[in-house]
This record gives sequence, C-alpha cells and structure tokens, in this order.
Amino acid sequence: MFLFTIILYVFCTVTNAASLSSGTCSVPNDQQGLVRGIQNQLENWASLQGKPDPSILIALNLAKDHNLSVIMHLVQQIKETAGTEMTSGKVALYVLALRSSCQNPADVSTPEKHVNLVQVLEKKTKEEIKHIHTTGTPKTTYYQLALDTLALCVEKSPELEITATTLAKAVLANRFQFHGRYSVDTAAVASLALFCVYEGRISFQQSKLVGTLQAALAMATKDILNEQQTNGLLGNIYSTGLAMQALSVTSEFYSANAWNCPKTLNEVLSKITKRAFSTPAAASQILPSLVGKTYLDVRGLTCSSETVTVRYTVINELIGPHFKYSTTVKVPKGSVLLVVLEAAQQFNANEFSFQTEETSWGPMVTSINGLQGSTNEKTYWQFLSGKTPLEQGVGSYKPKDNEEIVAMFSRY
Repeated sequence: MFLFTIILYVFCTVTNAASLSSGTCSVPNDQQGLVRGIQNQLENWASLQGKPDPSILIALNLAKDHNLSVIMHLVQQIKETAGTEMTSGKVALYVLALRSSCQNPADVSTPEKHVNLVQVLEKKTKEEIKHIHTTGTPKTTYYQLALDTLALCVEKSPELEITATTLAKAVLANRFQFHGRYSVDTAAVASLALFCVYEGRISFQQSKLVGTLQAALAMATKDILNEQQTNGLLGNIYSTGLAMQALSVTSEFYSANAWNCPKTLNEVLSKITKRAFSTPAAASQILPSLVGKTYLDVRGLTCSSETVTVRYTVINELIGPHFKYSTTVKVPKGSVLLVVLEAAQQFNANEFSFQTEETSWGPMVTSINGLQGSTNEKTYWQFLSGKTPLEQGVGSYKPKDNEEIVAMFSRY
C-alpha cells in the first residue's frame, strides 16, 4: 500500500474584505467560462514553465477550484528557487505567494537550504530606501517598493512604518511619471499597499502618518482615475487589473460616480475574447479582479492543518488489458473528490492519470489510465464509496476520513 502525503498540508479559504463582486460589478454567470479560461491558461503555463511565477500562484490561490497539483508544483518550485539574489520586488512577490498558499515565508525550508524571506525582504527594502535618500530614486523602481510595502504589511513587519512613509511621500511628490506617462500599475500597487497600512496595520495613535496615508491614497486614486479611458479601461488593458483591485478598496477616497466599475469589467471581458491576456503577467494580474478579489485578500486566509486519508482504487475488469491499482492519499479536510484524483495522479501518473471534461453538472471524468469511456460501447467510469455508487460528481463529493473510493470502468 502506497502512502502519498501532499506537500501542501493546509487548506486555505479566503475571507473577502473588499470585493469587486459586490453590487453589480461581477462577472455574469453566462460569462464565467471566460474567467475559467484565464484560470486554465495560468494553470497550463505554471505546469510548463521551468521557473516559477509567484504572480500566477497568488492569482490561482485567490480564485476558486484551482488545480491542487499545480499549486503544489508552484509552491515547491518557489521554495527551491527562493534566495537572496532576487530584487526586492521579486522577494515581495515570493512572500505574498507563499503566504497565499498558507506557507510561512519566514521559514522556507528545502533539503538543501533554509531561508527567511521576510528578513531578506526587510534588508532589501532598506537598501531601496537608502538609495532614495542618496540619489532621489529607488535602487530598482517605485513599483517594486510598492510591492515591498504590501508584503511587509501582510507580514506585519516592524520595518513597515518607515517604508510606508517613504512610499506615501513618493506618491505625494508625483514620482510615478516615466517618460511623460503616468504609471497606473505603480499607483495601483502603491494604493493597495498604503491602504493595507491605513486599514490598521499600524497604530492609529500615529496621527501624522495616518494623515500622510490619507493624502497619498486620495492622490493616487485621483491619478488612476485621471487615466480612465472612454471605454472604461484604467490606463491600458494591462494596467486595468491592478487598478480595479486598487479602486475596489479605496472607494472612500473618490466620489461614487468617479468610476463605472461595470463598464470597466465589460470592456475587460470583451478583451478576453480577443486574447488580450495571452501572457502569464497579463492573465495573473486580471484574474483576481475577475473573481472579486484583491492582493489584500491574502491577509484573510484561514489555514488549517486538518487532513483526511482516502484509499483510492481504479479497476478495469471490462476491457483488456485489465488493471487494478490502489494508493492512499492525504488531502485537506473538506476537499472534493477531484482533489483526491489529482493527488493520486501526482503520486503516480502512469497508474492514476485522468482526464475530465466540463459539463453543466461540473467536471466529469472521461478517462483514467488512458482508458476512455465510449458512448458507442456504453462504457464510463463509475465512482463508488466502498460498494455504493456516488450520487455526486467528482467536483462536488467530499470524501470522509478513511473512506474507500473506487473508480470502476463500467457499462450502462
């Protein structure tokens, strides 16, 4: 009997503090397929890339029903590549990505090394601020400094106050102009970071800093809205995702009619059909807004170490060559059966590989171990709990601890 223990021992749920999905600014049900298409793109890219993209991991964790095996793969890649040679912004994204996966970025361990990414981030952020004081510009960019501030806020770093103050002063000094053009991306991430601090991650007895944050947030949102196009885009199509996140949480700093969120969303959906988000960077920045989340929702993760053990068996005694394979997997408590199949496939793809297709009832398993059901031969894969056929699909049924699940190739 094989025992496969999932690398990711945690089950993460997101509590949405500020959501785009409230009111009328949410993707209609008949266009949810476009959102799923973006998510599928990201999962495919993540599976193929040699180097991990932390932005993809953050986006997938904020979305629902992500592919657990892809998440596990990305987490492992990020742990293996985490180090001190990265820029501050890259470290910040690694911190946010690990935190979104219920991993502790202050304790990144592999058989080869141990890294405290929060300490690395604090050191690199100090270098950015020192460079600003010396030369008037960051060591890298203000976009990276904004990411640094956001990650330090999520981690409740003691270095947060000076970093937030530096970023807020940059906003007020109009430092986000590059070659005569305003950087909506930088302003959006800065708004998310400063709002995180403003929301209560510092003591509100520091009234001077609060006033600076309020002024900076008001100016950043005004500048973003000044870049609003007649079609609803904020800056351009690639900056719109981050800008939507920022404006969804900073609504107290602009009037109710200053931004038409549904118009922006409709334009984004129309651009999806034209393959505007055909790169990992573009797709990962737009997905959170499409599912009504922001990078600030990383703070709302509730992580539990509870798991359930499931005995999973696939049997074909119908068509030669016959086979029977069994394994035992551990999955986060509350996982649907599809996660069990993904865990088994991760353990041994030769024996437990499977394919699904989307139906109106959710995902349906069409093939296991290369053996596909056929309407002509009236064959299909039937799932049972012990000897009792399941009444729910793999995307809905939640196995219990020590349950035996059987996938039997059958005729109807």
